[in-house]
Amino acid sequence: MHAVSGVLRRRLRGGIAAAALVVLASSSCAAPVASPLPTSSITGNAIVAEVASYQLVANQPRRLLVALLTADNRWVSFGSVAVSFAFLGDAVGSPSPGVVAATRAPGAVMGDSIARFLAIPGSPEGIGRGPTLTYPADGRGVYAVESITFPRAGYWGVVAHGKLADASPFNADAAFAVLAEPSVLTVGALAPHTDNPVIGDPGVAPVSIDSRAAGGAPIPDAALHATSIADALDAGHPALVVFSTPVYCVSRFCGPVTDLVAELAATYGDRADFIHVEIYQDFEAGKVNQAAIDWLTPASGDIREPWTFLIGADGRIAASWDTVVTRGEIEPLLQALPLK
Repeated sequence: MHAVSGVLRRRLRGGIAAAALVVLASSSCAAPVASPLPTSSITGNAIVAEVASYQLVANQPRRLLVALLTADNRWVSFGSVAVSFAFLGDAVGSPSPGVVAATRAPGAVMGDSIARFLAIPGSPEGIGRGPTLTYPADGRGVYAVESITFPRAGYWGVVAHGKLADASPFNADAAFAVLAEPSVLTVGALAPHTDNPVIGDPGVAPVSIDSRAAGGAPIPDAALHATSIADALDAGHPALVVFSTPVYCVSRFCGPVTDLVAELAATYGDRADFIHVEIYQDFEAGKVNQAAIDWLTPASGDIREPWTFLIGADGRIAASWDTVVTRGEIEPLLQALPLK
């Protein structure tokens, strides 16, 4: 395992770089989870890291996402990078290199795990390209360690390193929290019997069903707004549910993920119900839909999204994805479902 760099230790004492927080803010359109790390400023083109996973729980294997970007709004995209981890303590403090995170990522060498680029749906995947600095229109996504288990709760540090396409090396690090207990519903839990609003419900504003239905615009993706979670559970149907607010995501993570779910609905609507749940009942008033509260509100009271859940015919959560999810992650699970 790589030692945690002096840069990371300074961040933990004096604050994470503000540029790194762009990812946290942009992938969560509601209020982010409170962090013990104050912010500071960063200038120049240095690459900084931010863990984009919303929920990491001790002793539970989970996909970990790391975003890499610069202060001038460029992203590191494509290829793969090496990442290593160190336990920082129950409170922010000195590293404890003896506490090791276990990974099952292929290609792990010399204490490193390999994190592979995961493009936001609709963004270029850059197949065959190495890590490259891109503007959002040319490449945008995160780096994923597909399965990692942290052996204890507390604060951890991650170091991501590699070489860009022009052969220039980079190191980027970040601190993040691992929880003792999950704060959002996990795989195996019973899905809440949530009667989220759908098209045709009396007295419900269209923007409470989908934030894109503003100014008299019709509610888009009608197939995603015809069935409630409660309806799917009562019918014994599997359901793919995306919680997102397409209009209010700073980075537009929510829109691409919602579009992906709509595309899957067009192909697999005979195997599962497909549901979009808007986060806000009234964005200007800061009023959140009850469905989002039922599913996404941790003990802190903060909601972070997008989240995507696959509910099985037995009413239990079969899979879940925070932040970014891809067709390649969801489609095999849908293909395995029987026809309704």
